[in-house]
Amino acid sequence: MGSTTRVIGRRSSTGLLIATCAVLYLGGCERRQIANRSAADNRPTAGETPADERGPSSDADRASRSSLGKEGASNQAVELAVASSSLTRNLGGSHAPDGRAFVVLQTRWRNIHPKQEVEKSKLEGQRDHTLGVGGFARGETSADREYVEVDVAYTIPQMRDHVYLLADGVAYALDERTQRVDRGLDPGSELVIEKNDEVRDLGLVFVVPEDTEHLGLQLLDYSYGHVLVPVEGSIKRARGDSHPPKGCVDESETQGLEIATRGIEFRDVYRGDQAGPGRIFAIVDLVGKSLSRGGAMRNIVEVDPTQYLWVTTDGGFMHYAEPCEGARGRPIRFTPEVFQHQTVAFLVPDTADRLRLGVRVQNEVVELDLTERRPREMPKAQSVHTDGEVMEVLYFGSRRQAHQFILDLGIRPLSEERGLEIQPSAQFMLVAGESELSMDSVASAALPHPPPRPLIVPPGTAVRFELAFTTEDTPTAVRIRGFRSEATIGLE
Repeated sequence: MGSTTRVIGRRSSTGLLIATCAVLYLGGCERRQIANRSAADNRPTAGETPADERGPSSDADRASRSSLGKEGASNQAVELAVASSSLTRNLGGSHAPDGRAFVVLQTRWRNIHPKQEVEKSKLEGQRDHTLGVGGFARGETSADREYVEVDVAYTIPQMRDHVYLLADGVAYALDERTQRVDRGLDPGSELVIEKNDEVRDLGLVFVVPEDTEHLGLQLLDYSYGHVLVPVEGSIKRARGDSHPPKGCVDESETQGLEIATRGIEFRDVYRGDQAGPGRIFAIVDLVGKSLSRGGAMRNIVEVDPTQYLWVTTDGGFMHYAEPCEGARGRPIRFTPEVFQHQTVAFLVPDTADRLRLGVRVQNEVVELDLTERRPREMPKAQSVHTDGEVMEVLYFGSRRQAHQFILDLGIRPLSEERGLEIQPSAQFMLVAGESELSMDSVASAALPHPPPRPLIVPPGTAVRFELAFTTEDTPTAVRIRGFRSEATIGLE
């Protein structure tokens, strides 16, 4: 697969920037490069010393208090304080998922960046027609030039890239419902505080486990230093250490990402969508931390779950993730500073009770346990066609179901470094008499084990799926159109 590069969040150098990001799409992984830290980052971050090592309050106590964590913290450019905090299961008609709760923060942001002196003529946009020697030609010196002080705007290009709630050692991103609260905003929008000493009050919303004990508000500022504000309990425990949180089911890593699974639950309804007959949503709770480096750059790793995260069930069947809650069409992300929480849903057969999670980051693939027992292995194929050095096509069997004829197939890539994108309607044809039939896309999607859409086969990973063909005739073979060859497999 090719790569695409685009630049986002780039602004002029006249304002204060906390990040300039370049997004690289590289074979299933998006790396968001964040600008180099300035010298300010080498100093201790203001506000990171625990101001209070109190024990946790009860849920009822936390929900009733309206002024938690009034301490503030700052770097050289911005002062950040939490004016109030509340924890609730219901927010503006939205109900938090089971075991989770909304944390609503009212925050105060103050631009404290010192004003800068700028030559008045440059500020007024006067043109220099002497190629830069005008002052010398007129006998002027630097003392003759007039300077004025100007404000430097504090700018966050995208709030969701830089503002997180740390809860018991895990970072949680801004929730989309931040738009609905008092003084809220779109998490994807920018924040601009134009003038020195100007104040912006913002409401922020996060979703965290209901039994969370330790909270801190984290601003990632790669130009002027990160800011961490205590909210509740111990700030040290809110921040955690460099290891995955306790109680993880399994953990692994690639060159660019450390990832761990924390559990799985099954629901009939997800985001208001019903799973449908014979299906259920498998909701995977995971955390990850970016290990990616781009020279001196620090990278946020982003992965499209609908193409590069999957679960495997008994027999080697693969199911890619649904679009993420509150992030339709957007990738999930993992920061380099702290393990970040993500929830990913998969639509699987309602009989599935053994699952493993697969993750592809660029061309590296890792698998992690989700249940105590691993899924049963893929069976031995009845027939195999080897398509050059590209792949093996596996035929496991067939069956008739009402007006459809069902093929049970699989793909095994022969390269450990390259994935494959398969077009099943064009590459697998059912031979019935004198006719060759293409798959019935609607009927195939309704099968217990439909082909993933898109059918992207990760490097070195075998994928099994079923295809439905609508016909009353008795098929005799399946014709395979590979990348290097064509073949026919009999259906005796």
